[in-house]
Amino acid sequence: MKIKLLVLLASGAVASGALTACAPILAGGVVAGATTVATDRRTTGTQVNDQVMESRIEWEIGQKIKSDDMHLTVTCYNGKVLLTGEVLTQEEKETAGRVARSSLEVSQVINELAVQVPASFSQRMKDSSLAASVRSRIIGTSNATLNQMKVTVDRGIVYLMGLVTEEEGQAAAAAAAKTSGVKRVVKVFEYQTAAEINKRLEALKVENPNNTDKDQQ
Repeated sequence: MKIKLLVLLASGAVASGALTACAPILAGGVVAGATTVATDRRTTGTQVNDQVMESRIEWEIGQKIKSDDMHLTVTCYNGKVLLTGEVLTQEEKETAGRVARSSLEVSQVINELAVQVPASFSQRMKDSSLAASVRSRIIGTSNATLNQMKVTVDRGIVYLMGLVTEEEGQAAAAAAAKTSGVKRVVKVFEYQTAAEINKRLEALKVENPNNTDKDQQ
């Protein structure tokens, strides 16, 4: 099984990623604005688990769907799994969702796979550029923080994941929607109140005592 997952690093995106120490932009789905360990609202163990889950679930789905024409992006945040991209049949979409749900430590699966011919290389390039633009807009929004989110882009559709307050989620979605070229914004957030998040951050400071309050916000 060969999954068409291309890594496209445009020069401008590379420069932006280097300056902010954020994850690179991965195209075709495009994942941008991944959180950093020092400012994440998840535990360190959960961050590692999410990264492992993305690779593992992609591999597990690839073992069940033997197609060179599947374009799959797996994005995980706090045990929640988002599937985006394209498959050729409804059966393949359902299979991908079923495999993801049966994988270890998965709390929820959001299956946004489209049943259609996979997006072209040029479309994935556009998604890469669009992800960078969305990421920049969120960074410039005072009521939202990119450090608590993952941004995935497929076919001009922006998917936002993260652990945020409703205010933060609405601000990020509004910023993304104003970005030229965005067709739709899908919020896949996990919401908590500001008090719940503050309590979570206090617990994380115990786990990582070298982190300051400024780092955690």
